[in-house]
Parts: sequence; structure tokens; C-alpha cells
Amino acid sequence: MNFDMAAEMLAGEGIETRTIRVCDDVAVGAPDRRDERRGIAGDVFVIKVAGGAAAELPSLEEVARVAAKAEANTRSMGVAVSPGSLPESGRPTFELGDDEIEIGMGAHGEKGVKRQKLSTADDITNQMMAAILRDLPYAKGDEVALLINNLGASTMFELLIVNRRLRQILEQEGITVYRSFVGSYLTSQEMAGFSISLMKLDPELKHYLDLPSTSFGFTSL
Repeated sequence: MNFDMAAEMLAGEGIETRTIRVCDDVAVGAPDRRDERRGIAGDVFVIKVAGGAAAELPSLEEVARVAAKAEANTRSMGVAVSPGSLPESGRPTFELGDDEIEIGMGAHGEKGVKRQKLSTADDITNQMMAAILRDLPYAKGDEVALLINNLGASTMFELLIVNRRLRQILEQEGITVYRSFVGSYLTSQEMAGFSISLMKLDPELKHYLDLPSTSFGFTSL
């Protein structure tokens, strides 16, 4: 709704826009109904690539084409071990038992699609990667950009434990990590957990991903 309103305001000023919806969350909707999915941390890759394209390409149509390609090649999934909270009230966005995890979190702390008993980081990573890899699908010989995103209250140590297992899985699948990003990119207040995003790369997407950028949310030099 907010993006639609922004596009209408810009149109009123004579500025042309294009909308590229990010639908990277594999926990929601079937692969053949991606338009029903929501966008989570994979939008970081899409926005980065779109920004790089906008810096170099001569037309809005070309920028939209590159952004759409980035979106089509990105898949993500999140998991939380504690809920986020609403900044105004401090109330949790949902209830979660001490021995439970929530699968398929929304970008703003929304409740996931299912919950299960707490297990090891390796087991959870295995489960998430199985869903992500079969969805595009990713295949032996692919090169990917990897994003391990802190949902808000996880430590870098915990994220790196996930990274260790992720690298093992990708090596077993014959998938090469071209670049990796580990940290806080798309967060919700007090939510402990993480999301995994993979973007399948080609030379064009590599180029725009690699262009330097400096911002509060994403810096890459």
C-alpha cells in the first residue's frame, strides 16, 4: 500500500516508476504461485542490484528488467526462537514456548507459518536449506550470493554457526558461494532468529552486486 501511494505521488509530479514485488519467502505459497508469497530479507539483494543498475543503465525499463531478474533468482526462509515486540507497546507479536521455534517469519515480526520443537542449529539449517534449494531449483554448478540475516536479537557467533553448516551443504550440492553477507539487514525489535537468502548469479547480476555502495542498511566496497 505504501509503495503504491508513493508511486501515485510521484506520478502526480510527472515522475515515471516501475514496481517490482519481491516474493522470496519459500515458506509461504507454492513455487507455481509465487505472487502469493511475501518478501523477506532477499529484498536486500534485489534493492542492491536495482541500485547498481540505476547507476549505470540509461532507461527505467532496463533497470526494472535487471531488478526483476534478481528477484526471480532469489529465495529465502526465516526461523525464530523468540518473538519480536511492538515498539509502541512492547508487547510480543506472538507467543512462543521456550522449547519451540517458529518457521517462516515475516519481515516485520509477523507470525510464521508453522512451529516445531527446538532442535540444533545444524538440524534447523538443514531443513531450511532443503526448502530453499528445491524451490528455484538451485543446481550443481550454480554460483550464488549468500545472505545470513539476523532477525534482531541473534549474535554474530550464532549466525556464524549457521554459516558453517550452510557452507557444508552448498559444497555437498556443488554450489559455489561467490559472495556472502552475514549480519543485521532486515530486523524486528527483540526477535531472536535468522533468515537465509540465496541469489543465483550470472555475470550481469554479479556486476551490479559488486558495485560499491554505502548506506546505513547496506555497505559494500
